[in-house]
Amino acid sequence: MKSLRRLAALLSERVETRIDPVSLLHSSKIPAAELGGEAASTWRPYLRELCDVGVETIKVIPLFFGPSSAIVDYLPKVTRKTVAGEAAIQLKVARTLVDPEEPGDNSVARMLAKFVQEKMNTIPISAPPDLILVDHGSPQERVGACRDLVARQMGDLLGDRVRGVVASSMERRDGEAYDFNEPLLETALSRLDPQSENDAILCPMFLLPGRHAGPGGDIEQIVANARWARSSRRLPICPLVGESDELVELLERRYRELE
Repeated sequence: MKSLRRLAALLSERVETRIDPVSLLHSSKIPAAELGGEAASTWRPYLRELCDVGVETIKVIPLFFGPSSAIVDYLPKVTRKTVAGEAAIQLKVARTLVDPEEPGDNSVARMLAKFVQEKMNTIPISAPPDLILVDHGSPQERVGACRDLVARQMGDLLGDRVRGVVASSMERRDGEAYDFNEPLLETALSRLDPQSENDAILCPMFLLPGRHAGPGGDIEQIVANARWARSSRRLPICPLVGESDELVELLERRYRELE
């Protein structure tokens, strides 16, 4: 939530309009004392407050990579239930950070490719490295398509500076219907050849640090348990997308698209 508030403040300055940092769910469980004494705002009570003051139009800029069910289904459903019986509220939802229907928009891929290049510039790598892109994994294939699109775009941007880009998932649900999440990160790591002269770079397609990404997260644990970690080859991990200066620029473009 602290990172979300920081992004909202930066975006507010750019668009000269108040941008409220609101979580769909769960952030209300964070003690206010851990958030500077101000409790996190979540969608349902936030929407109720807007209804009470007569707001007619709400613009939403999703901090999501792809059109997950949280944005496509949950958000409009909860909004309809919450404002039922009230004057009609117009909900305008911007495109997510990655849009599989706009393959020419490589904004996220450019941020990640820049991180990869910075790693290659700071760590002496004698040969083009293998590159693994990893996202959380999703039950929606349309979200997996966003990860795959970013992987292809990164391959185009980096060219022969890397051996290739493998799109992987941190986790997945059981069943053939969710095979689009393969390979899992642990599988992708197991396919690396520790005898090769090539190093590898891991690029998390995650926005903000938490129990999955960032220091001490699940991704670091998966890497630590991999055979590759016990070899002499390197596997630097790139920063998260939320650390890119260009993220606020992308959020501003999404906001402008609603005007």
